[in-house]
Amino acid sequence: MRNVIILFIIFFLLRCSGDKVSVKVVSASELYSHINENNSSSFVLLNIWSTSCLPCIQEFPYIVNLINHYDRRKLDIKFLSTDWDENSDKVLNFLADQNVIGQHYRKKEGDDQDFINEICKSWSGALPFTGIFNKELKLISFWEGKRDESFFISKIDSLLNIEGERL
Repeated sequence: MRNVIILFIIFFLLRCSGDKVSVKVVSASELYSHINENNSSSFVLLNIWSTSCLPCIQEFPYIVNLINHYDRRKLDIKFLSTDWDENSDKVLNFLADQNVIGQHYRKKEGDDQDFINEICKSWSGALPFTGIFNKELKLISFWEGKRDESFFISKIDSLLNIEGERL
């Protein structure tokens, strides 16, 4: 029995150490540079959200589900929080609760309008904001406000030029 408990503890510790959430604080230009350096996908979906935005929180699981629907070579999904520095723990906890591992981003504090304009000049600043970029990080589609999972799938499928088939 003791060996079973020890094995369970070792398994649990190894599992926890491999599933890490990382949040990098970035400006818009740093975000683009980081994504560009680490991107091998045809498209990048960027969701900009905040822990204080109820529609963002409601929409978040729909986007997380997309990670399992699409081949990462076709679509890479990135999340950027607009939470202030003092809420950084809240961001990490939310991402962990959503079982989202890997590299995520948080907006560097500073001029919000400059950040908005660098992401998309047509963006009003409303959250959530979702943009889809091509391989060269040119914004090819965007929308503001909460959408449901079927909207995301339809939009992505049309951009991937496949009808209803998820890779």
